[in-house]
Amino acid sequence: MYDFVVVGAGIVGVATAYHLKRLSPRSRVLVIDQHPGVGMGDTAKSAAAFRTAFTSWVNRVLAKTSVGFYREVQEGGVDLGMRFVGYLFLVPQENAEAMLKVAEELRGMGSAVELYRELGRSVRFRVSDDEEAREMGLPDVALGLLVKEAGIMDPEKLVKYYYEEYSKMGGEVLFNTKALGVVFAPKKPLGIPGEPFPWQEVRTAGVETSAGVIEARNVIIAMGAWTERFMDAAGFGLPLKPRKRQVFVVKADGELRQLLETGLADREYGPMIILPKGVYMRPEPGEGTYWIGVADRRPFGFEEEPQAEEQLWRYGIYPVLTKYVPAAEGRAPQNAWAGHYDENVVDYQPVVDRLAEGLYVAAGTSGSGIMKADAIGRIAAYLALGYGKAELYGGVVVDSNILRHNRCFEEERLVI
Repeated sequence: MYDFVVVGAGIVGVATAYHLKRLSPRSRVLVIDQHPGVGMGDTAKSAAAFRTAFTSWVNRVLAKTSVGFYREVQEGGVDLGMRFVGYLFLVPQENAEAMLKVAEELRGMGSAVELYRELGRSVRFRVSDDEEAREMGLPDVALGLLVKEAGIMDPEKLVKYYYEEYSKMGGEVLFNTKALGVVFAPKKPLGIPGEPFPWQEVRTAGVETSAGVIEARNVIIAMGAWTERFMDAAGFGLPLKPRKRQVFVVKADGELRQLLETGLADREYGPMIILPKGVYMRPEPGEGTYWIGVADRRPFGFEEEPQAEEQLWRYGIYPVLTKYVPAAEGRAPQNAWAGHYDENVVDYQPVVDRLAEGLYVAAGTSGSGIMKADAIGRIAAYLALGYGKAELYGGVVVDSNILRHNRCFEEERLVI
C-alpha cells in the first residue's frame, strides 16, 4: 500500500513527487508513467522558456518562485541550461498605450523592463509599406518591450534533476505502465458485490493500470494533456483541453546568427522574440538555432503521435516571420516536432485541486509547465498532505487550495 501514487512522470508529476518526499520523508511515494522514463511526453517537447514579469499576482508568484528555485539549483552547480536572455515583446501600434502602462506597472512591482523604439535592420518595426504585409493585415510595431528576468532552459535537465533528487530520498517509479482509471472503495464496506454504489460514500483506493491495481491512500493525477480524458472517464469534469503545439528549428547563420548573438541590455545572446500574430523565436545558442512556433487558434484535440505540419510553417509562420525578421527569408526548418498544451480554457492557469477523498489533480499548465512547475509541485504536495497553507521557494506562503478549479483570478495583461 502506497501513501501516494503520482500518475505522470512529466515535469509537474516529478516535481510533485519530489516535494512530497521532501515534506514527508517516511511516506511511500510511487510515480507511474506509460513511457520508459521521466519527461518523455510533452515535457520533452517544450520550448522551455520562462519569464517572471506578469501583471497578475498569481502568475507572478508561480513563475517567480519557480524560477528562483531553478536559479539556486543552477548556481549550486547543477546545469539546468538556464540562460537569462530576456523576452522581447514586439508591441503593435494598437496596443502601445496599454503596454506602456503595463511597463510602468511592472517597474513599480520591481520587474526590470526596457523599451526600444527600433532594433536596427535585424528586426523590422515598420511593415505597412510592404504590400503583402498590408494584405495580411500585419501591424506596424510601435515598440519593443524587453523583460530582462526571462530566458530559456533545458527541460530534460530540469526533469532529470527532480527525478534524481526524488530517487535519492527513496521515491519509487514504475515506467512502461499505463494508468487506466482510479479505484474507489466504500468508506463503510458492506461486502456486497459491485460496491461502491452511488449511495455510498467513497474514498480513493488506488489506480488501475496495465500492470494491475496499485493500492494507494492518495492518488495525484499529473498527466498533462492526457488529464482531460482520464478525468472524464472517472466522472470529474474539469475545464482542461489538449491543444497541439509545434516547434520548427531553423539554423541561425548569416544575419540570423548576428541576431542570435547580439544580446540586449548586456545579455550575452539575443532574446526570445514574440512577434505580432502569435509567432515567437526562441534562441538556442548551444545549437546555433532558433526554435520557432506560433500560438495558433486551432481546434482542441489530442493526438497519440502528433507530428509537425509543414503547411503550418509555410503558410502560418513563415509569411509573418519574414516580414518582421528579413534575415529569415529563404530559411527552411532542419528539424521539427509537435506536442500538446493542456489548456485551462477558463483562465489559462494551472489547476491543483482535491476532487474527492484521496484524489487530487495537478494539470492545466497551459504552456507554462516548465516555468511554474516548482510552485505547482509544492502546492500539490502541501494540499495532498493536508496542509492549509503551502510554502513556496523564498518563503512565500499561499493557500494550498489557491489553484482549485472553481477559483476566480484577475486577467493577465502582458500578452499580445
